Amino acid sequence: MNADTVTAICATAIASASFVVSVQQGRASRQHNRHSVRPVLTLWNYRRVGGTTGISLENQGLGPAFVTTSQVWLDQVLLGRWEHDAVASICAELRERPSVVEMNRKPWVLPAGASRFLLSVDNYDGARHSDLWDLIKNRLAMKIVYDSVYGGDAHELAYRMETLAEGTPGL
Repeated sequence: MNADTVTAICATAIASASFVVSVQQGRASRQHNRHSVRPVLTLWNYRRVGGTTGISLENQGLGPAFVTTSQVWLDQVLLGRWEHDAVASICAELRERPSVVEMNRKPWVLPAGASRFLLSVDNYDGARHSDLWDLIKNRLAMKIVYDSVYGGDAHELAYRMETLAEGTPGL
């Protein structure tokens, strides 16, 4: 082997190694970008006497959440998605109809930093609205599946799913 051949082999090896590093860096960069706009949904119960009381869906992540599907159970009975029919069944259990936000668009979008009360009453009064609070704390279970702006993530948010008995429809 002469010097030109050795130089060519070394140059090819260095170029190949550079290509591998470049591909790995590109993958790491794409993964970082996906995580940097990842939504993080949480469900919170709020009970404020004289204020708004209910169950709130909040996006505490850095990117919008695209809710792709949801399921809701009442007393371990699957009602379906958090849409009109399921919400009507839930509201029929209450003395006063609460304010409701339905997730009836596909996908339903919750921007970064935003929150929406899914089920709530203003000016909570323990005597008038105790059935709502009991429903939220003891009878309602929910699962929400959502994606980031990149799609295909299928993150799951569960609310009181541990209360459902094994074999409950929809699990």
